[in-house]
Amino acid sequence: MITAIQTANCSAPLPKHLTSAANGGMNGWRKKKRYNNNLKVTFMKTTEVNKRIIGRRCKCIFTGLLVTGIIEAVEENEHSVQVKVRFDTPHQWGDELYSYDWSFGRKIDGFGSLKYLELLPDKTTFDAMIVTFGDPIGTLDGIFEDVKTWGVCSLKGWIDSYESTRFTPIDVDKAVITSEYNMECVKEWLEHNTPIKDIIIG
Repeated sequence: MITAIQTANCSAPLPKHLTSAANGGMNGWRKKKRYNNNLKVTFMKTTEVNKRIIGRRCKCIFTGLLVTGIIEAVEENEHSVQVKVRFDTPHQWGDELYSYDWSFGRKIDGFGSLKYLELLPDKTTFDAMIVTFGDPIGTLDGIFEDVKTWGVCSLKGWIDSYESTRFTPIDVDKAVITSEYNMECVKEWLEHNTPIKDIIIG
């Protein structure tokens, strides 16, 4: 079963997820940091984290290894910022498979795994938008109850059926949608067929 590392609220300088089993605790993290001393690092500063990077492809550190994925969310509080990365493929640590992780950076000194996060250049130009629906995504899946008619059984399945387009839920009622050339069609369909609270295009 695929699971994911749970993040803390980070109201304190050090988040709990840095002490999780998957990261080997703080001692394990320090060991992995030393292990990666020879990596060519592109630092990401805490001041560079904003919602515009949601949907971008990136490299990040997970259990001492560089892995790739897509940025799904960012969080910020008084002490730190975090970036949630959904891996391209799940990665195993012990007996568990992890599908995402949070890269953390402490504002005061930049300490944390965030400094190893590197945005990758887009080989193609993708449009991105964050959609907040008026109903939970699970409820909207009911639109596709007649699978024989729609050919899919969920909102994600329908949006993903548009060529070059990907639907990534990031909350119970919110999703990031990326598309190379079908964004206008997707946006128009959503506006006519689903209740929408907000759309952020960026």
